[in-house]
Amino acid sequence: MKKQAIEQTQFNEIKELISNYAISKTVKQQITEEEPMSNIGKVRHAQKETGEALNILETKQSIPFMASEQIDRLFQKIEKGYVLEPKELLEIAEFLRTIRKLKDFFNRNIELAPTLSGYASKLQSFRSIEETITISIKNNQVSSEASRDLKKVRQNIQKHKADINDRLHKFINNASNRSKIQESMVVDRDGTLTVPIKCSFKHSVKGRIVSESGNGSTVYIELDNTRELNQKLQMAQAEEMSIVYQILANLTEEIATELKAMEKTMKIIFSLELIVAKAKFSEEIGGRKVKINDSGYINLVNAKHPLLGESAVPLSIELGQTERGLVITGSNSGGKTVVLKTVGLLTLMTMIGVFIPADSESNISLFDQILVDIGDYQDFDNALSTFSGHINNMREILSIANDRSLVLVDEIGSGTEPTEGAALATAMLESLVTRNAVVLASTHYGEIKDFAVKDQNFITAAMAFDKETLNPLYQLLMNEVGASNGFWLAKKMNIGSDILERAAYHLAKTN
Repeated sequence: MKKQAIEQTQFNEIKELISNYAISKTVKQQITEEEPMSNIGKVRHAQKETGEALNILETKQSIPFMASEQIDRLFQKIEKGYVLEPKELLEIAEFLRTIRKLKDFFNRNIELAPTLSGYASKLQSFRSIEETITISIKNNQVSSEASRDLKKVRQNIQKHKADINDRLHKFINNASNRSKIQESMVVDRDGTLTVPIKCSFKHSVKGRIVSESGNGSTVYIELDNTRELNQKLQMAQAEEMSIVYQILANLTEEIATELKAMEKTMKIIFSLELIVAKAKFSEEIGGRKVKINDSGYINLVNAKHPLLGESAVPLSIELGQTERGLVITGSNSGGKTVVLKTVGLLTLMTMIGVFIPADSESNISLFDQILVDIGDYQDFDNALSTFSGHINNMREILSIANDRSLVLVDEIGSGTEPTEGAALATAMLESLVTRNAVVLASTHYGEIKDFAVKDQNFITAAMAFDKETLNPLYQLLMNEVGASNGFWLAKKMNIGSDILERAAYHLAKTN
């Protein structure tokens, strides 16, 4: 699908809104990069998925997804041969727990969502790994229950620390030592338990100076009677580190052996999350499942532009079965462009499986291409006028349009001398419908209105205005021809009553 169609119909804004309902960055990116599908079988399947997700959402159940970006990063870390830290292993365990929860959730909802439950049934359980991690890691560190050797060495560490503390506190509590001690406390300096001694007494205490304070007023001394115990403590701590590393390595290896299966499982979760995000957006905009076809037939009933919220005026439009072209007339600010964008946008939304804000009896076609000419194409860098820009765009559209194309053209033929512009516009419209493309075009030109009324391949529509106030009602009236209401718009913009009077005089002369 052309980038131009995505931008000018505001479909990129719709995808951004859908992505807000996703939890994982991967899924958010998948949504923004998703291309509309034109295969009717694939679209019907996507619509079925959305419908099943909506069935679940209507029950107000919470679907137990979790953000998985961190997991993906940890998988990459494992692939590179790194050993995971305790906190990282707990994150993996939570991910594995989520797999079980999702599988159980969709299994309970199999009647509401048989297709999605089928996807979830393929989620592989890794309960053994999950439980091993949960037992082995507590409070972001390796638990003593993870290994008999670890439990034993930690008991030895506690015993050595207790013995050292006893000796150090005896020294601290000895009245003859109080004048030498800077603070009555045991201090761990680089893994060695020490006593803080005033610098002036550093040679009066039997022991090894481990370090000094920044200002040099205190030295930290390992007492001679604790040196052997400190050595035993350090050896035990080194042994503890070795055992802990081995446990972490073993747990990481267990995950590594199932890494491919876990990655495959994560992709299934991403698929489910994407479907649910589309369903949540469909629910938010009041979307309904409509009939779909690939013949070019469009029959929208009470359809609304999804980005206009409560201010959106419903429109009903039928095109493509007998007539392949629709010419919309009416003044500026009457809503013609909104009609074009609504048809294009709802078509694109349908093609990615999103339900649309329209009555369920609506019928919408899929297209291989949605070709758009909406907006101002003035390009100062390339010295293109607005008219040149439109003609250049229409040349590209005419070069590729066929019976699988939806063409949306705003103010066709405008930007040049009206007679020539109308003639060019008429010729382009004729060419497009000859190829059996479905065409919606807006115009002010009377010649194009007359052409559309007379040509059996076209149907007309007008934007409704209040007959008394001439205020726009933003309603599309099929089989009508609208006035441009230029005088009303000029009056609304405070152009000046004298100008309006002279304009009326000149108009009367030409008529």
